[in-house]
Amino acid sequence: MFKPIPAIDILGGEVVRLTEGDYARGKVYAADPAAVARQWQEAGARLLHLVDLDGARAGRPVNLASLSKIRAAVTCELELGGGLRTEADAQKILELGIDYAILGSLALKDKPLTQKLVEKHADKIIIGIDARRGKAAAEGWLENSDTDALALIKEMEKIGARKIIYTEITRDGTLSGADLELYKKLCAYTKIEIIASGGVASNEDVRALAAIPGLGGVIIGKALYENKIDLKELFK
Repeated sequence: MFKPIPAIDILGGEVVRLTEGDYARGKVYAADPAAVARQWQEAGARLLHLVDLDGARAGRPVNLASLSKIRAAVTCELELGGGLRTEADAQKILELGIDYAILGSLALKDKPLTQKLVEKHADKIIIGIDARRGKAAAEGWLENSDTDALALIKEMEKIGARKIIYTEITRDGTLSGADLELYKKLCAYTKIEIIASGGVASNEDVRALAAIPGLGGVIIGKALYENKIDLKELFK
């Protein structure tokens, strides 16, 4: 079933949204991530997308205190990305009570370990593919690569990954609208469940994505915080 998934990106313990992944173009929306998590759950969310922006830049989980407070504040499912570069990092997050660990840079750079974690934790592992115009990025989007995102999807398919969050970085935080043709292409290309991310600006965008066969959901960030999306209306 297609899920709208509110995003909570944490930087310095605060809820922040970046534009195109640029740390210099961030805006603080709230000082208490746990309160925001409660707000989105009360609006009907069954899954929240958490990003440790400090962790993504540092290469290890950083905002553990904020994550613990979020886990204590809500009963809905939680997925987390940002800084999970080792088996111990992923294990730590899962032991914290986070339901799903998102592997981004690790999936790009260490496929044997990614496969090991997929085999060990099954559907608790989500692959995060963050791409600029078809090329995968890493290290909190600060590092570009020559790796073709479609080729990476096929590699993840081979190791048994069950879900991929695919972010088009050039649209993330821009409110420019989701790239519908991209997600139609991705869903036709792979049997792995794809979650869309980047550019969503309205309830109409969400409905258009929901109509794409095989698309599992969409992550909604800036549009929520700028009051361009009515989450309660979406969950009716």
